[in-house]
Amino acid sequence: MGIIFKNDILFRFKIRNLANLKIQEMHPIKIYYCLYGRNSWHSTWTQKYYKDCMHSDLESAKSFAELKRVQGSVFYIKELPALLFISGDTSIIVTQINELCPLRQYSAYALKENLDKETKKIESFKDNYLTFNSPMNGVVLSFKFNSRFWKTSPPESNSIMVLYTTNKFEPIQLKTTKLKAWKSFSVGSDYKLLWTPVDNKVSQSSVLRLFKQSEFYNKKHINS
Repeated sequence: MGIIFKNDILFRFKIRNLANLKIQEMHPIKIYYCLYGRNSWHSTWTQKYYKDCMHSDLESAKSFAELKRVQGSVFYIKELPALLFISGDTSIIVTQINELCPLRQYSAYALKENLDKETKKIESFKDNYLTFNSPMNGVVLSFKFNSRFWKTSPPESNSIMVLYTTNKFEPIQLKTTKLKAWKSFSVGSDYKLLWTPVDNKVSQSSVLRLFKQSEFYNKKHINS
């Protein structure tokens, strides 16, 4: 992808001034979501975002589990599809939890003209932000639960995740191969957790669709 990053935790993004940043690259990638608790996998409960639970690679997610483990802990790690947006040294990652096909309701093109009365469009608003030189703040806002780009609005919480990293990492390219997941088991407190594969029902199809609908996909294929 041309940019090398250091593996690390992906943090929840807090809105700040991104108006002067323009999108230079967009990539479909996969990241790692670490859940813990005996009921976190098969339960119908909503899976929640916990501090530091999103990671850029598998080893980082496993290290997080080791730090959080107590007697009787059960952890799950699953690969999630995500979109990576790059502007200079700033990288923003968008994914979705509690959805079997993340971002499936997001449209590359705005689906309505106006926002709710309480919300105003940004000054340089666009009807498609998956384009070269789109303002980064517009990209981030387009994924808000109440934006003009949702066919059906996602829940306000525990759904769309906008993430960033304070360190550089190496993005893992998202492909069409089935996404993986793992469950931890302990062989004693003096040893690291061991991991066994479990089924991951999450699909990457919508994330790949959005990338293919972007200008970045077209440029990649013209240059290849």
